[in-house]
Amino acid sequence: MGETIEKKIKKAKSILAGNWTGAYTMPARRLYPHQWNWDSGFVAIGYSHYNTDHAVLELKSLFSGQWHNGMLPQIVFNEERLGQYFPEPDFWQTEGTKNAPAGVLTSGITMPPIHALAVLKVFENARRPAEVKPFLQWIYPKLLAFHRYLYRERDPEGTGLVYIRHPWESGMDNSPMWDMVLKKIDLKKAELPPYERRDLGSETPETRPGDEHYDRFVYLVDLFRRLGYDEKAIRKECPFLIYGPLFNSVLAASNEALIKLSHILKRPSQEPQEWFDATNTAIRKTLYHGEHGMFDFYDLTEKRLLDVDTAAGFLPLFSGSATIEQASRLYDYLNSKSFCALHQGSCFSIPNYDREKEGFERRNYWRGPIWININWMIMQGLRRYGFVQKSDSVAKDILELPVRFGFYEYYDSFDGRGYGSENFSWTAALFIDTAYETFKKTGERPLLARITGRLRGDYVLNDGIEAADVAGEKLPQLMLSTIKDIKSEYYTDRGIVDYDAIKKSIEFKEYKKIAAGLRDFDLKALQGEREKLAFWIDLYNTIVVDGIIALDIKSSVKEVLGFFTRVKYIIAGHGFSPDDIEHGILRANARPPMHAFRQFNPFDARKAFALDSVDPRIHFALVCGSRSCAPIKFYTPENIDDELETATINFVNSSEVIVVPEEKKIIISMIFKWYERDFGGRDGVIDFIGKYIVDEGKRGFVAREKGNIKIEYLYYDWNLNK
Repeated sequence: MGETIEKKIKKAKSILAGNWTGAYTMPARRLYPHQWNWDSGFVAIGYSHYNTDHAVLELKSLFSGQWHNGMLPQIVFNEERLGQYFPEPDFWQTEGTKNAPAGVLTSGITMPPIHALAVLKVFENARRPAEVKPFLQWIYPKLLAFHRYLYRERDPEGTGLVYIRHPWESGMDNSPMWDMVLKKIDLKKAELPPYERRDLGSETPETRPGDEHYDRFVYLVDLFRRLGYDEKAIRKECPFLIYGPLFNSVLAASNEALIKLSHILKRPSQEPQEWFDATNTAIRKTLYHGEHGMFDFYDLTEKRLLDVDTAAGFLPLFSGSATIEQASRLYDYLNSKSFCALHQGSCFSIPNYDREKEGFERRNYWRGPIWININWMIMQGLRRYGFVQKSDSVAKDILELPVRFGFYEYYDSFDGRGYGSENFSWTAALFIDTAYETFKKTGERPLLARITGRLRGDYVLNDGIEAADVAGEKLPQLMLSTIKDIKSEYYTDRGIVDYDAIKKSIEFKEYKKIAAGLRDFDLKALQGEREKLAFWIDLYNTIVVDGIIALDIKSSVKEVLGFFTRVKYIIAGHGFSPDDIEHGILRANARPPMHAFRQFNPFDARKAFALDSVDPRIHFALVCGSRSCAPIKFYTPENIDDELETATINFVNSSEVIVVPEEKKIIISMIFKWYERDFGGRDGVIDFIGKYIVDEGKRGFVAREKGNIKIEYLYYDWNLNK
């Protein structure tokens, strides 16, 4: 993963350990001493990668406060730490009400139901999943009870959407979206109980909700306790009843997780399946604001959408609720200056409110800063819909912000500085999850298993196949056209490949016939450097895909000893492996990394086809079938320079290059180490990165500190790019 990332993972784990009470994890020691609902869900996801026992205890502790009607409260209070927070049990007064649990002090509201997804992650990431089964059997009915409560009490008309009745239930406490709703509460006619805020402390007021909002927060709590937390009575009198895309998208995602858990436990899945379908349908029909391509909040009391665009509106990507057309419009808005576009520079993504709207405040809680948990969900959603380049950019910021500025509650979207509580638990937990998922390891030793014996010699992929009847001079153009068709149909923007679908496709069968024609193709027919570059880059990428399919590789090209040297095409009577194409042709017959000699010996006839010089940008165009490779693109002779330029910009500004000015350090892909000579040595690598970084501040840092910068390398992820 790289030394710095490894250190920060250790730091994140130490934060969780420091906030651990023996039963649950405090969000932060100073301000949040109790157990918070969805915080614990995110924390369990972090623990799932390295401490299954803590993940299980975390969720068990939270569910000890579940109400008899199924509601999972926003806070489970620790009696030993009372007096440090407001509001606490003496203000909520839930004790003795008909649904509150006996002997456990809780608040009287809930939060977004992330928990089924957290439970699924705990099971999937466990080293010994069978040992987690008893926990799954214990918690599964409790998860069902929580979801049943939501659909029974918060969706009494069966719309598929559940409402929230307090801004604190949304997870985005003082968001601008609540302003117009809260203003309807006439405090002049209300008798507010006395209270004293404890959330300010050493915090500056501009980073926290204002008193005018807090008075209304308190008014709602007072209403709930006055009505004895009777849901039917609350529905009649509460002025704050809101369908939200955040809460309902998290609910839909957890319904999806419940379906998977039901299959694991061999339980009926009909009920969560019906919930999943109903909520997804309702989100896309009721909450989508077609006029401006965004999901918004819906006010039940006024029967209208609230025209306030926050990062919550992107959460239907997380649950798969958005249609393809809706997702496309969401992406256009998300990837704009409003929310920090790809390669925009001078900003971090994704702020929780439109940066170009009146009322944006870069330091104020939910009115502008970046929250790691919201971005983590949006990152997952972007990947789900195939916007993986943007997803990778968000992942980079999830990693970079804590690396550079510490593990804070939230961050400035302009300069990245941290605000709120330091050593914040869900920031640490989701950093761990993002780091593990971004830099997964397959192990260094090749997996020799089933196919190594078939590769004692070369494995020729275009032999024994009837060639397409194509004139030689037309072969490159037809081949590139077919490769383009395969790419557009079966590769995502980030180069994730659906190998199984390709294998069965008509396009691939047609390509194999064309590839067979390469056996007699005259390579001298390739005219000029542009045509040669496009031909050999596209061919390299496709021979790798062909080899993975032909050899039925499941997890990594490391399964096959010598994959890049033994898989070959016969072209013009010569054998060409991926290594031959990369090092012999595209790198102008250079020495491969960790090899003593050039790819082609002095008497090798293939030397005649080598390019005259190496363009280092090829390293962001060649795809080795692994996650740490550059994304698969399609390259054309007429546009090859612009296409290589775009590929390079995308790579240098991805999670494969992290700039840490505070430590005078850059953390970069192993590609730069293996091919340092192609970039002009160590200084050349730094110059190259500095040239392509889009952020002006980072670019200036690289230029100023060139001689003092420490280079650190990320672990190369050899997992298959699927």
